[in-house]
Amino acid sequence: MGTLFAWTIAAVAVAVLVALALSLFRVAAMRRRLDAEARARRMVEQRLAECERQLETVFESLPECMKLHTEDGTIQTMNPAGLAMVDADSPTQVIGESVYRFIAPEFHERYRAATSAVFRGRSCSLEFRLLGLKGTERMIETHVVPARDHRGRVVAAMALTRDVTKYQDAEERARRHLSELARMARIASMGEMASGIAHELNQPLTAIATYAGAGLRRLDAAGGAPEVAALLADISAQARRAGQIIRNIRSLVSRSEPSTTAVDINDVVLTVVGLVGPEAKQHGIEVHTDLDGAAALVCARRIEIEQVLFNLLKNAIEAMSESGGSDLRVSVSTRRVDRQHVDVAVCDTGPGIAAPDLTRVFGPFYTTKAEGMGMGLSISRSIVEAHHSHLSVQPNADRGVTFRFALPVSKSRVLKVAA
Repeated sequence: MGTLFAWTIAAVAVAVLVALALSLFRVAAMRRRLDAEARARRMVEQRLAECERQLETVFESLPECMKLHTEDGTIQTMNPAGLAMVDADSPTQVIGESVYRFIAPEFHERYRAATSAVFRGRSCSLEFRLLGLKGTERMIETHVVPARDHRGRVVAAMALTRDVTKYQDAEERARRHLSELARMARIASMGEMASGIAHELNQPLTAIATYAGAGLRRLDAAGGAPEVAALLADISAQARRAGQIIRNIRSLVSRSEPSTTAVDINDVVLTVVGLVGPEAKQHGIEVHTDLDGAAALVCARRIEIEQVLFNLLKNAIEAMSESGGSDLRVSVSTRRVDRQHVDVAVCDTGPGIAAPDLTRVFGPFYTTKAEGMGMGLSISRSIVEAHHSHLSVQPNADRGVTFRFALPVSKSRVLKVAA
């Protein structure tokens, strides 16, 4: 009996030991699993922290403004570029403020509409005038997208904004430059027409004075009526007076020696190419430049040379757009031909000019366009001649024509020639 009891106690002890060992094994396994999960969690946390640092670095270093704001416009965060854009010295001047504080009043409704669309899940782009804390104003282009939480709900509007003031200023300068060229063309057109009319009127007035003088002499020789002689004398005097008036008008509108300065001819070419570039691209025409660095400065009046190049390029583009075809190109080149002159050439691959017309294209009112005035080349020739040069045109070997003129090299940075 005692032996049985001892065996029972031993069996129970063994079972307890086995259960304890299994429990310890399970605990060890659980601990290893928990340790592995903890390591994995720490790795995930480290990766998340690294991603946060990277996102924060991107957010902080973006050269354009990035901000988050609520549906009512309350700013939640803004990066340093945005703070600089609104003239803020610290985030406390912006965080918690309304975005509408920095938007010109006339754009508030448009921005509210865009914000409402964003909180409905859409993206929007718009331009508005930004008001800085220190009174500066900028034209802004912004793209606003929804910022969502882990459940996909829109919790903020995220706006990426850039300053487009300089681009709009450049467009405005180009527009004003085109307007100035057009104004100069109108003035020059009126001058050319007035000069031509004055020339044509001066001839019959001279004839009237001559015939009246001849009639007066014959009448005097024949001892004719003094009343008729007085009338002929008045006719002759008034004809001479009218002729002098016409000559004064012609002198006034004719192109006298212009006031010139040292001009970078390559910069002039690039400016005009920039003006005609969009129109050329619209018609599939390539505009090339071949500029000689040794061309340096020329003695010229910049706005007038710009007008010449503008007329030549505009004519080439219009001719090629009307004729169609492939490989449509126009190129402008500058070349230092000698110590005194720089050659400027405009070459196109257009339909060309018929041989009989090569000597007529520079005449006033000559045009092949249905609505053209025929004054562009005539004005250009007058401008070039006023610069003591000659505007010529020659057909190319394959197709198209080349217009060419030369300008004197400037001997100093600033030159003045009295008018």
